[in-house]
Amino acid sequence: MATVFLVMATARVYAHKQPIPLRVFEDRAEADGWRDKLIDYHINPPEQPTGDSDEAWVDYHDQLKTWRAGHPAGAVAADYQHFGVYECPLGL
Repeated sequence: MATVFLVMATARVYAHKQPIPLRVFEDRAEADGWRDKLIDYHINPPEQPTGDSDEAWVDYHDQLKTWRAGHPAGAVAADYQHFGVYECPLGL
């Protein structure tokens, strides 16, 4: 039976967000590579300011908006914390 590899985004339980399918691959190594790219991107968001400066927070929100827009899986995936690869049989 043929299989595909589905890359999914999942959120923390308390976030109350449903998992979302992101992309399907025929090759496990390609799926793993893309998942790793998502994780690498996700762990390097803009750094939050440490002070109370309104200007610093406005700048941070601008950087965050740009970071979200450039997410490899799209801005909606930037709100998720986990990315996984699931093997799915075809033709059931």
